[in-house]
Amino acid sequence: MTVPATAPVGELLAQLTLEEKVMLVEGYQSWRTYPVPRLGIRSLYLTDGPHGVRKVRTAGSGFDIADNEPSTAFPTSATLASTWDPELAFLMGQALARESRALGVDVLLAPGVNIKRSPLCGRNFEYYSEDPLVSGVFGSAFVRGVQSGGVGTALKHFAANSNEDYRFAGDSVVDERALREIYLRAFERVVTDARPHTVMCSYNRLNGVFAAQHRELLTDILRRQWGFDGLVMTDWGATHDRVTDIAAGCDLDMPGAVLHNRDRVRDAVRTGELPETTLDLAVGRVLQLVGRYDEPEQTAYCGAEVHGALAERIATEGAVLLANDGTLPLGAASGQLLVIGELFARMRFQGSGSSLITPPEVVSPQDAFARRGVEHDYVVGYRAMRPERDSVLEREALAAADNAETVLFFGGLTDLDESEGFDRRHLRLPDNQLALLEALIARGARVVLVLFAGAPVELPFADRLAAVLDMYLPGMRGGEATAALLFGEANPSGRLAESWTRDVAQTSAAADFGGGVVARYAESIYVGYRYYDAAGTDIAYSFGHGLSYTTFAYSDPTVSVVDDRVTATVQVANTGDRDGAEVVQLYVRNAPSEVFKAHKELRAFAKVVVPAGGAATVTLEFALADLAYWDVGVHDWVLEGGEYELLFAASASDVRVRVPLPVRGRTVSRSPYPSDVDQAYARPPVGIPDEFALLLGRPVPEQPGTGRLTLDTRLADARRSFVGGIVYRAVVGLVERRYRTAVAMPDSLDRDSRVKNTHFVWRMMPSNTLRSMVMSSSGRLSYDVAAGIAFLAAGHPVRALSSFIRRSHTVSTKEVP
Repeated sequence: MTVPATAPVGELLAQLTLEEKVMLVEGYQSWRTYPVPRLGIRSLYLTDGPHGVRKVRTAGSGFDIADNEPSTAFPTSATLASTWDPELAFLMGQALARESRALGVDVLLAPGVNIKRSPLCGRNFEYYSEDPLVSGVFGSAFVRGVQSGGVGTALKHFAANSNEDYRFAGDSVVDERALREIYLRAFERVVTDARPHTVMCSYNRLNGVFAAQHRELLTDILRRQWGFDGLVMTDWGATHDRVTDIAAGCDLDMPGAVLHNRDRVRDAVRTGELPETTLDLAVGRVLQLVGRYDEPEQTAYCGAEVHGALAERIATEGAVLLANDGTLPLGAASGQLLVIGELFARMRFQGSGSSLITPPEVVSPQDAFARRGVEHDYVVGYRAMRPERDSVLEREALAAADNAETVLFFGGLTDLDESEGFDRRHLRLPDNQLALLEALIARGARVVLVLFAGAPVELPFADRLAAVLDMYLPGMRGGEATAALLFGEANPSGRLAESWTRDVAQTSAAADFGGGVVARYAESIYVGYRYYDAAGTDIAYSFGHGLSYTTFAYSDPTVSVVDDRVTATVQVANTGDRDGAEVVQLYVRNAPSEVFKAHKELRAFAKVVVPAGGAATVTLEFALADLAYWDVGVHDWVLEGGEYELLFAASASDVRVRVPLPVRGRTVSRSPYPSDVDQAYARPPVGIPDEFALLLGRPVPEQPGTGRLTLDTRLADARRSFVGGIVYRAVVGLVERRYRTAVAMPDSLDRDSRVKNTHFVWRMMPSNTLRSMVMSSSGRLSYDVAAGIAFLAAGHPVRALSSFIRRSHTVSTKEVP
């Protein structure tokens, strides 16, 4: 057994050969760092994920998601944020650290703090919120929890990673102010407050530059301005040009094993293109990371009961009661219960993709009902992993509903609807669920809708439902949490950490989301509730919304400003007959300004438990500097003086108490923008305004033409060309056949698992580029072969042949012992 190197980094660097340095800045066996046994430098193990430890049994490529070691499947980040209790994120982080140590994991690839720009992003279940404060607070608590247990974290995906369909080739075009105030703010908080050991850069370009080679992002902002002193790694396959990456501040290439990258780095050092001192900075950060951890002693899976109980608590507190006419909680007055929906028996408890966890147990709502001896009838109604409608199942459900007094409809999004690797096309429920729900409502049934989904859905019939309980994705004990809430054993206290619109056309990024490789963030700072407030949009459920089985009243506010910190208090009384928890949200209405701003912004929040008939004093604090905006004229934060206002609220649309907050002796308001920008952005823009270019300070990039296959063209965009079509059919056709084979299997849990796993790869593959496939394949697809294909597509057969021959020579000289 090797041990961590104890010698200072400088001494180790002096003893390393160039070849060893080159190997140390790339991954090893897909999930490890490279070891140097002669110097006692061991290999670290890095693995997913945000809501569980996903350690594969057999190392493979970066996109292998099945066959994992058992570990606790906690609720996903969307559910965790809906608790509005950062202490739960800390406790979850501690539990994940214990399991990581037991499984021999050194660095957990989490948390994801990207902003939910649009509810259509397929990976939103892995992210916390549309608001940077919520995302940053939860991210910081999670990092502190994990790292307190001797395990590192990887803050991701840095930065402006807001979609899945274009994540490998996309260009996020964001104005400087929106970047600083919205998309970098959570990362900044986590870096400065919690000191994560590593940061993971995203696949996408940011304003024309791939994140892995973005020197301004990785060195100027992250290291120099924020003081980050850890390691930067790529996402799996996010490398673009390894030499440029290292020079920009990207230290570790994952998953590694790309011979082309090794040759590039080695040759660049020898020719002087990459100074060896620059390479040493990256190697030194790898060595520093190795030196942080004692080698974990692998043991059997631990914590099943304790961690399972924590997972259940988070699921219970993260569930959001969206609507209720008094039908919930269920009791004697509910009468004969009919349960409809396969998700009752086969609950969807986590998302699909690289965060897929293999839990030791799953407690479905059906299991939880059985444990309680709840009398009910159950009909399937629809098949979750078969999207087509089944007329026999529908007729059976409708007939059963005629004899029921209360119908519990268990529905939501399946792994065919949302997942890492692809984005949603709409916000609707699956057609087989939607048709059945509408038919039930039309027949006058009293329907309680229980949702399992990682993101918002359209509910056009919400006003005709008795209640809507959103469980999000509640982890392996989600069934227990669901039953406890339905039957009043627990009081709902979750609140939305994202806004729910009535349809996709209302969403703040609707003008551009998913429109092409170039993602134009033309809404600027107007994201989520900031948009809906300023635009006056009538949405379905506001940011921060959530009902309870009790009621709360606010009174007696106070405010003080001492040493540039604002302290505000308010009395919260439980005016109902049940104990409950309230989430007090403190927004600040911005003072009148020459600069366009959101009407109000969340500045603090707290969750407080108040017994029935009791009251509690809630104290909230924030720094006065938090009211500053990013001035693009001076490229810094500027706090304007003026008449601000504190808003104590139960949601973004439910303000209970207002208190003035005058700010004196600060900068006099002025606008750094041309007047045309001020006018265009006085309210959230509709579409992509011409003034977006003025806001950016440069022309808006055009969408690239599609057709010819290059190293950086999505396979989906090149499939109509001759060579692109061949590659598309070969690559996508292979994974599609595997998916179709799984679909044809008889109904079973094994069939559902195979469908889920193959569907993820099939839907993601068209978005891949030849370069991302090379960088993520752990050597299975060589760079020379990919380059040869690109040369063929460009009409250069001789250069293509040369590249193929070079690959043959590489294999013969470097891969044969």
